[in-house]
Amino acid sequence: MAKSRQLEPRLSAWIRERFEAGADIPEVNSNTLEEVAKILPDYKVAEKQLILLRVFERRTAFPGQAIDIHPNFDFPLAWAAGEEEFLYLLRSLIDRGLVRRTDGPSDLTDSFVFKVEITANGWDFLDQHSRPSVISDQAFVAMSFSPELKSAWENAIRPALTKAKFRPYRVDAEPHIDRIDTKIVTEIKNSKFLVADVTQQRPGVYFEAGYALGLGIPVFWCVRANDLQNVHFDTRQYNHIVWTDENDLAEQLYLFVSAVIGTGTAI
Repeated sequence: MAKSRQLEPRLSAWIRERFEAGADIPEVNSNTLEEVAKILPDYKVAEKQLILLRVFERRTAFPGQAIDIHPNFDFPLAWAAGEEEFLYLLRSLIDRGLVRRTDGPSDLTDSFVFKVEITANGWDFLDQHSRPSVISDQAFVAMSFSPELKSAWENAIRPALTKAKFRPYRVDAEPHIDRIDTKIVTEIKNSKFLVADVTQQRPGVYFEAGYALGLGIPVFWCVRANDLQNVHFDTRQYNHIVWTDENDLAEQLYLFVSAVIGTGTAI
C-alpha cells in the first residue's frame, strides 16, 4: 500500500508530462505497471526546480510574458507529490531570482492562480541547463561494437526498436565528420530514450547511460545472461533485460519499450 502511494505521484507526473508534450501515452495496467514503476525517475529537489522552470519555458511565447500557474492542477508537471510541494518549488525559483510573480506578493498565500514570468537570470539558467524536447523518434543505442555482438544489434536491438516505431541510432552506424565525443553527446540529447547493453562491460556504455540519466532521459539496461554477474555495482539496482539470444532480446526490448514509452511515429 505504501509503495502504491509513493508511485502514484510519479505515475501522474509521467502521464501529465507526456500529455503536455503531445506524446503518446501508453496503456498502464496491472501487467505493465511494475515495469513502468522500475523506470520512472525519482527526481531530487533541484531537479524538480529545473523541470518546473522548463515548464514555464514551454508555456512562454516570448521573454517577459507572464503565464498563469494553477498549483492544485499543475503540480504533476513539477513531479511534485501535491500542491504543497509545488508551492515550495515555485517559492524556491522565486527566491533564487529565476522567476518572479507579476500579480502579487511572492509568499504565494493569497490566490489559487498565480501569474509568473521567467527573469533574465532564469533565461540564462535555462541556457546553461538546456536539453531537447522530449518529443523525438530517435532511440540512442549504447553497446559494445565487438563483432561478437554485431548480431545482437542487427537481429535484436535494431529490429525491436524499429518495430516499436522508433529510429535506432548507433554512433558507428552512419558516416559523420563530427568529433566522436561531440556526436555522442548531441545524439543522446536528441533521443527520446537510450538502450544500454552493458554486455562486455565497456566503460563508454556506462558513460553514455549515465549522461542520459543526468538529462532525465529514460535508460533501458540490457545484458547477456552469462555476463550478468559482471554488471557494475553502481548500476545493479536498475532493472536489466537479461537475454540469452537475439530472439529473446528482441522480444523483451520491444515489450519493455512499448509498455514504458509507448509507440513512436517513425515509419
